[in-house]
Parts: sequence; C-alpha cells; structure tokens
Amino acid sequence: MNKSEIITLKKEYISVDGSFGGNQRWLRKYEDKANTLSDYGCGLISANDVLLHISDQPGNPSKEKYIAAVHDMNRRYFHVLPFLGVSGIMLSFYMRIYLFMHRKHFNKRYKVHWGVMPRNLLKRITEMLKNDIPVVLSIGPGLIRGRKAELSLYSIKASNLSSEINSPNSNIEKSAPEITKVNSVKDHYVNVTGLYNYEAKHEGNLRNKSSKSGFITMLEISSWGKKYYIDFDEYKDYVRKHDNFLFSNILYIKPR
Repeated sequence: MNKSEIITLKKEYISVDGSFGGNQRWLRKYEDKANTLSDYGCGLISANDVLLHISDQPGNPSKEKYIAAVHDMNRRYFHVLPFLGVSGIMLSFYMRIYLFMHRKHFNKRYKVHWGVMPRNLLKRITEMLKNDIPVVLSIGPGLIRGRKAELSLYSIKASNLSSEINSPNSNIEKSAPEITKVNSVKDHYVNVTGLYNYEAKHEGNLRNKSSKSGFITMLEISSWGKKYYIDFDEYKDYVRKHDNFLFSNILYIKPR
C-alpha cells in the first residue's frame, strides 16, 4: 500500500440495537458465577459477527435474538472453554464446520485457516475487506497470562474522513483527523472492519509518532459493541514484544 486511502466493508457492519457489532458482556446476566462466555467469549462473538455479515440472513438482529443465537453457536459449534476461550486454530476448525453445515445460507463457498505470515498481514486484511469479509484479529498474549502490557485503542474524530483521504485535491495536512487514545486491550479477539492509510508527512496533526514505512495505518475495529481504531505498527510491535504471530494473527477467509 503506497498511498493515502481508506478501505471499508461494502455492506454496513452488523448492528444490534444501535451497537457496532456484538458485545460479549451482554451475556453476563444469563450466566452462572463462572461468567465463561462474558469473560472469555470474544472469539465466539467475533466469529458470530463475521458469519452474520457474510451470510444471506438479515444482519441487524434484536439483542434478544442475537444473544439466543450466540448461546446456540456456543452449544453446537464454537465451544468456549473456561479461562481459555477459543484458540485461533479451533476457531478456524469450528468456522469450517459451520460454513459446511449451513452452506445454504451463504451465496459463496469459503476457505478458512488460522494465521498468515507476518509480512502478509496487511495484505490479507486488505484483501478480505475488499471481499467484504470482516477480519477476526487476535491480540495476545496467547500463552503467557498475567502480563500487564496492553495495546492502545483509539477514537478518530473526522466526519468527512473518506472524502478527505480519497480526494486528490484534499489538504490532509490541514484537515487530518484527531486521534485520541480511549482504551487498551490484551487477550482479546476483535473484528477489523476498515483500514485507513495516511502519509506520515502529514502525521503532525495526528500525534507524535514516526513511521518506518512512510505511512500510518489505522485499523477500524469492532469490540464490545463499539468502534475503535488500532495503530497497525503498534500492533506488530506489541506482538513482537509480548506474544508471537502464531497466536496473535488473523482468521484468513477467502472465497473459493
């Protein structure tokens, strides 16, 4: 990627009573004291939202129907383990089973596997978004629990961001969006729903940060029913320091 641009899903992303994607915390009041799904069900939520988006079923269910569907998914396919959740490899296995068993609800057939080479991460994320497939992204650490380091989540203020970046006559340096850290995360799955690429020379309006590639890439994500943004370079650095790309990676889905 060698220019400032924005890539988003073609269809509107799933909304549940006004949310931006699903939220595992909705499940807490339906659980016993273990809170397995609400604490460790992020992979289940991510997989469920991807399947809703790429299926031919309506994409904006009520919260009651959404929660019922998630419980059914956990019982029949995506088994969430207490204190462990779902590994990326098992997530891909469950996804393949579900897509085969419910193939009548999908207009295409898909290949699914866990993980790509680190050098291909951005390429595959871009490919999936262009194919209108949300990207399940894992943020470790995958094995060593208890580490305190977390990856920053940001908000972006820009009402006309798409036109600013894609217009050849736009002045990105003067109208660059304001990026603010609003949260942080670890041991979590999120869904990538968009990609924003900026020239680093205009980065002074964003925040004090250098970019080896000459560009700053922000991933738009869905987590806990809200929209956030991840700095892709920060994500890669986080994985190198606190995990590895076997566990922190993507669920790669490709039309056959």
